[in-house]
Amino acid sequence: MIDARVRGAMRKSLSKAAAESGRGTGFSPLNLKQDGSIWAGTGLGFHPWFIRSSTGEFTCPQSPVFGLYLIRTALRSALITTRALSAGDLLQEEKFHAAASAMYYTAAFHGLDGLLAARGRVLVQPVRGPVRPYRHQLPNGGISAGLKFDPLPGEPSVLCGALTRQGTWSFEPRRRDHLSRWRELKQLVSAKDTTLPDYVIEALSYALDGSMAAPQRSLDTLLEDGIPALARLRHQALYEGFGYDDEAFDAAMNRDNPYGVGLNLRARSLRNLAAGLLSEALAISDLLFEWEAENHEHVTMVRTRLVLSTLMPAFEFEMGMYSAELGSGTVAAVQRIVDWLNLETA
Repeated sequence: MIDARVRGAMRKSLSKAAAESGRGTGFSPLNLKQDGSIWAGTGLGFHPWFIRSSTGEFTCPQSPVFGLYLIRTALRSALITTRALSAGDLLQEEKFHAAASAMYYTAAFHGLDGLLAARGRVLVQPVRGPVRPYRHQLPNGGISAGLKFDPLPGEPSVLCGALTRQGTWSFEPRRRDHLSRWRELKQLVSAKDTTLPDYVIEALSYALDGSMAAPQRSLDTLLEDGIPALARLRHQALYEGFGYDDEAFDAAMNRDNPYGVGLNLRARSLRNLAAGLLSEALAISDLLFEWEAENHEHVTMVRTRLVLSTLMPAFEFEMGMYSAELGSGTVAAVQRIVDWLNLETA
């Protein structure tokens, strides 16, 4: 379920970008002024850029339209998660359960961005400082123009943009590792009256207990101990051949393990997690298309800026092959995004 604040931030950012485009100031990805400086308005590059004050606080010149980066993050999350899910389903069909588990974990890891976006959190990497134009003399006598980003003090690996109750954005540094990324789940439940979806609770319970039975532990325990356990599943699937769960142990005791009996439990658990996270990202895309249907003026320019931002850095987005396990509704929702992207990039 998308937070009401997120809905408001998305619509506000989209409307702001459309208004600026209508005044002729939104055509450059970073809005270079004639004097060579950067206009700190609604400039939308592939990544936002930040300024750090002497007191250590981070600000973002793109804050008025930072909701566009939330949308960008959700769109990329939906496509990459779908790709990894489809790959996992193909592996699972051929009983490559360990490899399928690794792909499902990959799908869930990217899908987490969708859940965070739906709750008003955006993780930005690489983190870049103030941007400035430069010109370079080419060997043939020509001049090449480009942009340089100054490093930020402390060189943070990741910045988390969090939507406040007042509808503004705050930015905090984060570490760049799998455990830190999953720990954002703890931040989600720190807010008043906020809960985690059932599919997340079930995945944390499986990671901790190796069983898909109903969770028997408190939410605090699941967050404290289940998150590190969930982050370890990737290492086990990739580097240990599989890992451990209750069914796999029973199969090994019965000498059935060499044939993969029991090893599909982890794959199923991670797939359920990834599929649930995918639905969150797709809900963000639905809101985008809803806004486009309601607003006809200057939508094309906003779409162009979002498409270019979504496609960089490049990734596989031509979804010609979908897993039948995704379901027709999910496939249609993902294909709508693909068509939307191709419409502007053909």
